[in-house]
Amino acid sequence: MEGNTLVFGLGFTSEYIVRSITERGRDNIDEVVLIGVFNIDDFRRKQADNALNDVKKFLDIINVKYKWKYVDVNKDFAEILYEVANELSGKNNLEFYLIGGMRIINFVLYYYATLAKRFGLNVRVFNYTEDMSKKYELPVEIPRRLTDSEAEILKLFKFENSIEISIMADRLQKTLSTISKQVSEMEEEGFLECTKTRPKTCRKTILGRIALTFI
Repeated sequence: MEGNTLVFGLGFTSEYIVRSITERGRDNIDEVVLIGVFNIDDFRRKQADNALNDVKKFLDIINVKYKWKYVDVNKDFAEILYEVANELSGKNNLEFYLIGGMRIINFVLYYYATLAKRFGLNVRVFNYTEDMSKKYELPVEIPRRLTDSEAEILKLFKFENSIEISIMADRLQKTLSTISKQVSEMEEEGFLECTKTRPKTCRKTILGRIALTFI
């Protein structure tokens, strides 16, 4: 079974990579991929080379395969993305750690992660606070746009946290079966959370609250 490929932007220090892998643990790591840049001055190049060497030593100690790739950040975003895609081609289980390297590289890695998820790969993306005291798992799926009918349902929650679906049907003057079907689809997409028991009651999720700001 294929293990996970861990992907990092390569910056000028090694600590964030070493700490991330140490906290995660060695289990089920197939390979570590480091993405750096060509376009830096001699001083920063020396820092980046030292960081790379430190990471390589650490990965050798824990017996993890690795490779690195330098990209040209003078290219367009899409061209940088294509280089990263070629480097990661054939990898089906990916973990991205967006905590080092140039900002543009982290944007490229995050966008690539969303594309990879759309194409059916197993993808997770992580980020940290600057001092690495808190770790976040970032979303990699963008929900579809609500239909007009679904938007009308969500609008009912503008000033209420939870509503029974029978009340939704009454307010929108639709059949209970129609509302039930639409609500189920909205729940599947993550806009609503509903009880399994009767009377079935739904509440807006964080994603639902965000969607309300657009409609």
